[in-house]
Amino acid sequence: MIMDLEIIRSVILNIGLLVILALLLTQFSITKRFITGEKKTLSEQVFLMALFGVMGIVSTITGYEVSGAIANTRVISVMAGGLIGGPVVGIGASVIAGLHRYFSDVGGLTALSCAISTMAEGVLSAFFYTRIKAKGYQESHVFLLTFAAELLQMALILLIARPFDMAYTLVRAIFVPMVMFNSVGMVFFMSIFKSIFTEQAYEIGKNTTMTFEITRKCLPYLAKGTYDKESLFEIAKTIVTHSGHQAAVFTQGEKLLTTYGELNQKDLMVLEAFAKKIYEEKSSFLYESSGTAGKRELFGKSKVYMGSPIFKNRETLGTLIVVSSKSGFSIPTGKEFVEGLTQFFSVQYDLAELDHQKALLHKVEYRALQSQINPHFIFNSLNTISAFTREKPEKARDLLIALAAYFRNSIKTKDGFVSIYEELEYVNAYLELEKARFEDRLEVKLNIESDLKMKVPCLILQPIVENAILHGAMKRKKGIVHISVESIGEDVEISIEDNGQGIPEKVLAALKEGETKEFSIGLFNVEKRLRYLYGRDRGLKIQTGEEGTRVIITLPKVMETEYQPVFA
Repeated sequence: MIMDLEIIRSVILNIGLLVILALLLTQFSITKRFITGEKKTLSEQVFLMALFGVMGIVSTITGYEVSGAIANTRVISVMAGGLIGGPVVGIGASVIAGLHRYFSDVGGLTALSCAISTMAEGVLSAFFYTRIKAKGYQESHVFLLTFAAELLQMALILLIARPFDMAYTLVRAIFVPMVMFNSVGMVFFMSIFKSIFTEQAYEIGKNTTMTFEITRKCLPYLAKGTYDKESLFEIAKTIVTHSGHQAAVFTQGEKLLTTYGELNQKDLMVLEAFAKKIYEEKSSFLYESSGTAGKRELFGKSKVYMGSPIFKNRETLGTLIVVSSKSGFSIPTGKEFVEGLTQFFSVQYDLAELDHQKALLHKVEYRALQSQINPHFIFNSLNTISAFTREKPEKARDLLIALAAYFRNSIKTKDGFVSIYEELEYVNAYLELEKARFEDRLEVKLNIESDLKMKVPCLILQPIVENAILHGAMKRKKGIVHISVESIGEDVEISIEDNGQGIPEKVLAALKEGETKEFSIGLFNVEKRLRYLYGRDRGLKIQTGEEGTRVIITLPKVMETEYQPVFA
């Protein structure tokens, strides 16, 4: 019984030693980096293999001798290596610790059986690595796996060690200390390393919040869609200020465009070569000053460079490179941080380009609308004017002036906006020509509020008035068109009403679906421009029936010469 208590005390002391060692190791950033890395390099695996293998050797050396065998905590080091570092680390550490156990007591009672069981424990941890990690290293799973591994060791001792009587006596003496206490000790040991993953999760959350804050502050510069020194300098400044990294660099192609932060001549040389690699391979890379691009060495000098490409229309526009001190630099979070920023920047530049293309399309559509002066209208207008030249030359002169005003107003605006009264003058010039053509058959009523200070899109009313006359009022013997403009709160309501026979339902449905019919082209163009400039809820409101049609436009009172489009 005394011997059993001594064994228990020794095992507990060794577990305590391993826990203290684990606490010390987790304070080093290199240990954290190697453990948390998703895809470990060969150098990292060798490092972790040696680390846990040496810890297994220490467990053997500090073990308690019992009847020619050693009561130890080696299973904790070996299996922790497999569960934390992966299959290669677990098996490698078990081979190191197992070979040491065999050659430290060649010919001993349990030398061979303990060496084999140590390697078996490494294989066991490698087999369950994915499952245990996926479960978040739950204490019950860790305990049961270690318990099973120690039972396996006891079985191998009974199967291999000879004479059997001595092996049986040994197993009885060490069963409880090694099976029960090592299983509990494994839970404590793993909890120390588990804290690294908890810390990593916290860092990722913190990093995500920081990234959102940076992108929010960068949006005003990205919205311009310009990849220039001034905008990029402000973005780089924002990144460094809010992330705490040493510097941020933007390149255009392979050339350094702007930098912010502390950089020396050696940094600039490294950055040029690094930017070229990123640009050519169109992929993210990590570079440490002690290694080569894309690789990580065990012990570097002072800096880590993380770079990722920025795309625009699937073409590489440039790169973002963040320079950071190695101390406290988390590889997974650092990589996600830079890649997240460049992906966001790429999306914003694509959106800005899309906005630009839509603006160009709007200008093209506007120019097309200007050119869509109905040839029949011109022909009819000239015929009407020629009819007046002999009998009423003064009237013909007035009509020529009206026609000239019609054309002049259709081409004079450059930015697409005119005052409400300029737009009404354009409509009035058109009405003079139509009234001369249809004479007493057409009556136009105007109700225009005075002192309205606002800008409206040019050519927004004439197509509606034309539609009201030709496809509405003139379907009657006596056509009447009523045009009203009045202020309603922060908006202005423009109404064009005719006494025609109404608009067919199929035409209204086509207009709603964005399709054009022969006599609704003008309405379609106006509807599309209104939605583009002011949003979907600012489109045409059409009230129609057998007694006529009323088209209503509600516009905000704005005086800007250019209105920022709302894409709808």
